[in-house]
Amino acid sequence: MREITEEIKNEIKDMIFDYYAEECEIDPSEISLDSNPQDDLGGDSLMFVELIELASEKYDMDVKLQSVGKYLLKAPLNTMQDVIDVFCKIYQYGNEIVNL
Repeated sequence: MREITEEIKNEIKDMIFDYYAEECEIDPSEISLDSNPQDDLGGDSLMFVELIELASEKYDMDVKLQSVGKYLLKAPLNTMQDVIDVFCKIYQYGNEIVNL
């Protein structure tokens, strides 16, 4: 398990907000922690998969989409805070996220 610092949490949040802003063609200031990625921002599930790939490259992680998918069955992504929390767990636990 990797340690996650406040600096890493902030990097992950910024990466996610910047990505959604670019992909959804909105200003990052329009995104809040309470925004729903699909309903409020117009995102879709493929964007989440692309974010996993970006994070995997940035943080040198080997994460299987199947592991993340199984975890998401228990923890749906209703807000941007949920997305950030899942990415922090992916960073910390990798494929072991499925056991949380």
